[in-house]
Amino acid sequence: MSDRIYICTPYLESAGETARVCAKLELRGKRETLWFSVDEKYGKYLVDDRADAFVVGLLTTAMKDGMDIVCEAPVSRRLLYQLRHYLIPILAANLPGYHAIELRAESTDVKLPCAGAVATGWTGGVDSMFTLMKTLHAEEPSRRLTHLMIASNGALEAEDNSALLKALVRKAEDGVAAELGLSVVGIDSNIQELVPEPFLAVAAYRHAAVILALQKLFGVYYSSAAYEFSRFSFDENNCFYYELVLFDNFRTDRTTFYSAYGAYSRAQKLKELSDYPLAWRQLHPCIHIQSDRNCGRCGKCVRTMAALYGLGTLERFSDVFNVEAFQRDKDWYMANVLAHRESQHYGEALMLMKQRGIEPSPAARRMAQTMRAASRVVEEHRQWLADRLTGGRAGNDPARG
Repeated sequence: MSDRIYICTPYLESAGETARVCAKLELRGKRETLWFSVDEKYGKYLVDDRADAFVVGLLTTAMKDGMDIVCEAPVSRRLLYQLRHYLIPILAANLPGYHAIELRAESTDVKLPCAGAVATGWTGGVDSMFTLMKTLHAEEPSRRLTHLMIASNGALEAEDNSALLKALVRKAEDGVAAELGLSVVGIDSNIQELVPEPFLAVAAYRHAAVILALQKLFGVYYSSAAYEFSRFSFDENNCFYYELVLFDNFRTDRTTFYSAYGAYSRAQKLKELSDYPLAWRQLHPCIHIQSDRNCGRCGKCVRTMAALYGLGTLERFSDVFNVEAFQRDKDWYMANVLAHRESQHYGEALMLMKQRGIEPSPAARRMAQTMRAASRVVEEHRQWLADRLTGGRAGNDPARG
């Protein structure tokens, strides 16, 4: 296996109604082609004179495998300096599975044209809705939101991610974007196919990569912080905990990244969104991302509804949540919150309810105990199966007690 990733000079190509920026790679002893694709109307904004997007997109793979990155094309001077002297040493020193590597490339000071668009990643969930609310009318005109970004870069999991991406873009265009006069950019990529990695471990890198592929369009990108900055930590399995460090070092002279609104807890975000009429109609934290209405039963729905109930504002969101079902099955919802109270967002929902004097019923408490017991059994069986697959002893089967 080669001890390097070689990135050839990027080039542009058209494919029907889409445009791509591509780069041929030498990766793990194979010749591959990595690409980022957009609707043809955004093709003029793709960057092919530097390797910025490809370097950032492949950085985790290189560091985990201990492979240097060698670029045929230059890298933006600022980005190259930050990666070499700050980010790579920081990651190697703080993430056990990451190795110090060399990034071999020439630097470029050639200034790219930039349309100055301001974007945030869009899911419709609590964090992205809060970022939209805060940035739509930002005091500084050059920081006001103009675009919503939706990417297939590992975040989507479907039989046909490209088709799902198109559907999500249409949904956003017909919904919140139409209402607010925003544009929607869908960015497709084959990066997860070439270098499959758990998305939570690489999400910030992947988002930055697709934005850097469009530096001629984006002047600002807001990444909606999933956790408060006070919870910062170098977590090899979840890069959102240390994204502050990442986005500061992914900045170029043309594109600025912000980890947005990590000063707020999820409960604080929901409290402010409770006074935002757009959220009453458009909030969509549900895991069923294509549906028009939240399912009300998945984990994201349960903890969001419970928190809104704790705030006393759930009824305002009746257009997107089945509030009647919540009231009817309140014990079930309360039991779910109790059963998962060690998880941050469930814990916050429980805290909000307690602050309003709302206590789970005895039936909800009994149901929560049953849920926790069932969850332990599932985890024990999962661990037993993992042990079997990795050579563990069959005698550890918890069912044989």
